[in-house]
Amino acid sequence: MSTGSSVPMFGCTCARLRKLTRRVTRIYDAHLAAQAIKVTQYSLLANAARGERSVSEFAAELEMDRSTLSRNLAPLAAQGWVSISIGADPRSRRIGVTAAGRRKLRAALPLWRKAQCEVEALLGKAGVGELHSGIERALAALPNPSGKR
Repeated sequence: MSTGSSVPMFGCTCARLRKLTRRVTRIYDAHLAAQAIKVTQYSLLANAARGERSVSEFAAELEMDRSTLSRNLAPLAAQGWVSISIGADPRSRRIGVTAAGRRKLRAALPLWRKAQCEVEALLGKAGVGELHSGIERALAALPNPSGKR
């Protein structure tokens, strides 16, 4: 860890992580393009398929701002893959996956698996395991938006 105005030993962690995620995203997007879905959309759809819930609950699960989540869900709703309905409170919204969304997930799953396999082939099984372990350690050490670790 650095002190004062010295440059950190490892450079900007955020910039390095963003560079890595852009590279990995390109691999997934290239595979998923055959189903006209991006990995960010696939991930939202797959997570939404775990069960209907409010936008607030979904945003908290993903550790994402509600307004960002709503913006990212809009194209999925426009495609007819998710439904956004009024919740128990007229100000709240509930997210659910439609039959078309479930079909899209089933069609895209084999492509997503191919992307997973490509990443594993490039990094090696041990490399992917190390990456996942490091990510889990970092997630456990860093506070989430609610302030919990």
